[in-house]
Amino acid sequence: MNLVVGFKVVPDETLIRVSGGKLDLNVATKISTYDKNAIEEAVRIKEATGGKITGVTVGNTDRKVIREALSMGVDEVVAVSAQYTDVLGTATAVTEEVRSLNPDLVLFGETTTDGSTSGLGPMVAELWGVPVVTFVRSLKVEGKTVRAERSLTPVIEVVETELPAVITVTGEINTPRIPTLRQIMESSKKPVRSKEFRGTPVASLDSVEPYTVQRKRVVMEGKLEEVVPKLIEALRKEGVI
Repeated sequence: MNLVVGFKVVPDETLIRVSGGKLDLNVATKISTYDKNAIEEAVRIKEATGGKITGVTVGNTDRKVIREALSMGVDEVVAVSAQYTDVLGTATAVTEEVRSLNPDLVLFGETTTDGSTSGLGPMVAELWGVPVVTFVRSLKVEGKTVRAERSLTPVIEVVETELPAVITVTGEINTPRIPTLRQIMESSKKPVRSKEFRGTPVASLDSVEPYTVQRKRVVMEGKLEEVVPKLIEALRKEGVI
């Protein structure tokens, strides 16, 4: 099976700090969390059916992070460098690669840990002209058909579609593997094709500012039966309940 998996290189959100009223994004980068689930699922499908996995990443093309994707089992990566681009621009760049690769199945994470739009997978499917199944927590490939369970809290929806198709996966679908030392070393031998994308964003990013909440600093002391009514009254005054 010919597989494509999209992944994004993002700042490690656990290292981002607020400094001088602004977000300090000059931190180490990583593969966006749910994109690692997409990579893991692609590797499992390849292990079951054979074939090849091509990774496509747009934007930051940090080689150290790309090597992590290769060490997990991706066979090659197309690294598309681009200045700031919105989701539609990213989808356009990814779709150009998808069309040239003509895969059976394209996988993405349900969202990225920076933009969190959940829009990339559906946009690529629309531009490519194939079905899309989003928020998939379980996936089974049988010949030219995929059967998927969609996590739509509080219900689970089971759907089937024909290949080729685009799938976005949730964190429930698997636990991403930790590459062995040998896989990490062998990843340096796998090909990375560099490209450049130039597009005009439909939406522009003016600024990124931290969202801060001023604490009320209200302390209630006493026995539980005394504090609970006070807490309820305080929450009512704030309009919480």
